[in-house]
Amino acid sequence: MSEEARRRPRRDCRTAALAFLGRRAHPRRELERKLLRAGHEAAEVARTLDLLGGAGLLDEAATAVELARTEASRGRGNRRVSASLRARGVGEADAARAVAGVGGEDETARLRAALAKKSRSLGEGLTPVSRSRKLFDHLVRRGFDPGAVRDALREKGDPTDDDPL
Repeated sequence: MSEEARRRPRRDCRTAALAFLGRRAHPRRELERKLLRAGHEAAEVARTLDLLGGAGLLDEAATAVELARTEASRGRGNRRVSASLRARGVGEADAARAVAGVGGEDETARLRAALAKKSRSLGEGLTPVSRSRKLFDHLVRRGFDPGAVRDALREKGDPTDDDPL
């Protein structure tokens, strides 16, 4: 099979775009990347996306909210949710509104749940300071604010780096 035949898409651009959208909502830029990777011409992709947008099938704000809820439901903090949205091609304003819609109080509940879950999975052989550092690092990597993580650890009774030993 020739290189050109391998790069040629198996179905037309509109059908491929609708198939992607049938699985889940996609931001315009993410859908554009997928269609280009599937071998569709850039001009054809742009026309298809304009048609889908005009038909109301590409709603960036609604897509951002849906993706933010999905990320938040996976126990991720607002920072990680925002970074994930931006990586998928959601615009900064839509990402900020979607993260704000997830809610700050909800983030505190997600932080406490993630802290409890990770606490259960850590072995008993750790010193309190080592345990606390592992928890802190894990939660910050999950996208929670470092200050909020420290507060949650203190509330739980775990020492933090700025606590005297």
